[in-house]
Amino acid sequence: MKPCIVIVGLDQIFLDEIVQGLAGENKMNDHNLIEWTIDTKYYTADVHLRPINNKCLVEETVANLAEVLILLIDPSEINSRTKLDSWLPFLSVLNDCETKLLVTRNMNGLSNTISKTDVKQWCTEHEYELLELEKTTTSESDGEDDDEDSHQNILWNFCLFYNSLSRCVWCPAFNSNSSSS
Repeated sequence: MKPCIVIVGLDQIFLDEIVQGLAGENKMNDHNLIEWTIDTKYYTADVHLRPINNKCLVEETVANLAEVLILLIDPSEINSRTKLDSWLPFLSVLNDCETKLLVTRNMNGLSNTISKTDVKQWCTEHEYELLELEKTTTSESDGEDDDEDSHQNILWNFCLFYNSLSRCVWCPAFNSNSSSS
């Protein structure tokens, strides 16, 4: 079976956006796995995406093949920190994942819900890398350019997310793209 990326969405809409952004059409099989091909300059790897949006124990077969764990949070929700902590017992079988990412929307200006410092501290305590998909940038221009800049910024940060997944070593699904001379 192929290596697996487990994506836990504390927000269903955010989970759907991420899965759609990565895999395009959902080709979910009978085991709730989505086939996905990572294609980089150096290699191609076939992996499975396993989206999860409700608290349940992760299947043993998925846990054994999981190399990446991604937690998606929307920091604008009031109980984001409590939600994060409440998922930990269900994700304990995935603690040995090579890469653990906490992916958020924009963290700026949300001090009334959860601070960026709190999120960074949580990531340090639980060995996650923090990745923000939407960052607010200060712009001197007004009008339509702001929407275009915001869209480009989100796309750029999604590329960072994709690159974080591409950095993983995907053995045994690894196929070299380079030809030997």
